[in-house]
Amino acid sequence: MTDQTDQIQTELKTSDMLAYERTILAQERTLMAAIRTSVSLISFGFTIAKFFQDLKTMDVLKGVSNISSKNVGYWLVFIGTAYMFAFTVQHQFVLKSLRVAGVKKRISFTFILAIVIGLLGLSLLVSFYSDIFSFGLNK
Repeated sequence: MTDQTDQIQTELKTSDMLAYERTILAQERTLMAAIRTSVSLISFGFTIAKFFQDLKTMDVLKGVSNISSKNVGYWLVFIGTAYMFAFTVQHQFVLKSLRVAGVKKRISFTFILAIVIGLLGLSLLVSFYSDIFSFGLNK
């Protein structure tokens, strides 16, 4: 009888561990979705800002102010970058709340990618207003 009880407890522990792994992987997929959304916002904002800068350079917008259109691009980059950092922090809080004693913490390459994307968005924001990372947007 004790062999059967031990087997049931072992199976429960295995099923619990698999459920834990599924939950962690679901959180990773959620972070990947946030990365996808953030990259979309950042790239669309950069495209809008660059497009209106090129229109200004080619004198297509004579007498028309392109400040508001350029600001839309800047704000989209800012929102995408802020979203990336905010969701990355939230991701870490969720993972911390899911920690189970006896389970090894593993490296999350999705988390590393999220940090890199956030830093790239931050460098793009800095380039809008200075010549540090000059993408030609501050002319």
